[in-house]
Amino acid sequence: MTAATAPASSAPAPAVTEGRLSVALRAISVIAHRDLLRQVKRPGVLLSQAVQIVFFVLVYAVGFDGMIPSVGSVPFSAYVFPGIIAIQVVSIGVASGQTYAWDREYGVLRELLVAPVPRICLPLGKVAAGVGMVTVQSVVMLGFSPLMGVDLTAGRFAAAAGCYALAATVFSVIGLCLATVITRVQTLQATVQLAMFPMLFLSGSVFSAQDAPGWLALIMHLNPMTYAVDLARGTLLGGGGLLAWWADLTALGGILAAALVLLRVRSGR
Repeated sequence: MTAATAPASSAPAPAVTEGRLSVALRAISVIAHRDLLRQVKRPGVLLSQAVQIVFFVLVYAVGFDGMIPSVGSVPFSAYVFPGIIAIQVVSIGVASGQTYAWDREYGVLRELLVAPVPRICLPLGKVAAGVGMVTVQSVVMLGFSPLMGVDLTAGRFAAAAGCYALAATVFSVIGLCLATVITRVQTLQATVQLAMFPMLFLSGSVFSAQDAPGWLALIMHLNPMTYAVDLARGTLLGGGGLLAWWADLTALGGILAAALVLLRVRSGR
């Protein structure tokens, strides 16, 4: 009788697992939906991000274009354009950690921390919202590629959008990892501001590691953003990147996996 009843007692396990997964996905979608609505209702933030994009385009893609006519056979404006989009993607992605920390201390996440859902759902909801918003912005910016001298095809457009979506995911998770490691909001803001500029400009966004001194090239290879910029540049320009596309994808995938493990460990506490 014991042997006959054992299968019956273990039968509901898949249903229980499916129910937990459904609850987790619903929690992620609710948090993502709320965060997207909040971003849409703050046009000033979107406007400031647009002004930042215009600034980088005017300074690097237009201002320096007369001083540096080309990088190899590629016009300088076309060469830096993938990096300009990457700067925007990474900046917003890392900043998602600051909004998470603020909501955790003073916002709605304080109540959600006691909700009967896995803790990892809370930061993943922020990641989903941030990736959605940044990907839309990247697609809009890619529409200006012909004006920057980039010969854009439908295939390259779709591949580049995927590259920036991956970069947004990686750096959103990194930003949330920082928010779980550094719990004080003020300390987190100072740390992010201190790290952002070296990461943005030592990534190959405006100059290649191939043209840098050896010690600086080493630092650039240790920068995770370097692989996102190189992947986007190789995709948009049809080759000529620092590494092969599969090497960039492998590096970004490894960084994302490590960051997700750290996020899972830290958010579970």
